Amino acid sequence: MKGVIFTVLMLQCAAVSAQTVYKWVDEDGEVHYSQTLPPERVAAAHERLESDGRVAERVDRALTDEELEALRIQFERERNIAERERIKAQQDRLFMAAYPTEEDVRELARTQAEVLEAERRSINALIEQTSERFIDWVDEAADLERRGEPISAYLTESIANSRLRLTELRDRERDVTQRLENLRLQLAENLERHRQLSAEAASG
Repeated sequence: MKGVIFTVLMLQCAAVSAQTVYKWVDEDGEVHYSQTLPPERVAAAHERLESDGRVAERVDRALTDEELEALRIQFERERNIAERERIKAQQDRLFMAAYPTEEDVRELARTQAEVLEAERRSINALIEQTSERFIDWVDEAADLERRGEPISAYLTESIANSRLRLTELRDRERDVTQRLENLRLQLAENLERHRQLSAEAASG
């Protein structure tokens, strides 16, 4: 009988010693220990201890809505950065595949520049032709005015259309000139990019 009582007592002691102990620190900095966790502490930071005092689990406090939103924004930003890096890496591979050498990069720029220069020459030729007609019509109108003769509606309209056409052509010429300048800058960027990627490939 004594053996049975002793066994029961040992089992009870083992059960007590195996119970979970929770540890937490309140808002005043006071440390608390208990075998049950108060409901208001479930979402707060706390630790679950083993019977020997070792930390079995450490639970951080639940994040606020503002903190969750900040994490979501950070995650979205990091995901966007990663996506941009992936796209850039893909573009770099395609760039090096299309232009294995610096001369290939320069040749592309030369070809594009030749197309733009041809366009600019064509525009300048049209500017010259339109300017000549415009001057002729203006001279004709001035001559009619000096003689006191009426200027026809056709002549007036031709002068106005020529003036508008010259404005359009000069705008196009400035646009082509700007594109040529952009092409020059792009060539410098592409050459620098090619050198950097070549160096990375060599060192990798």
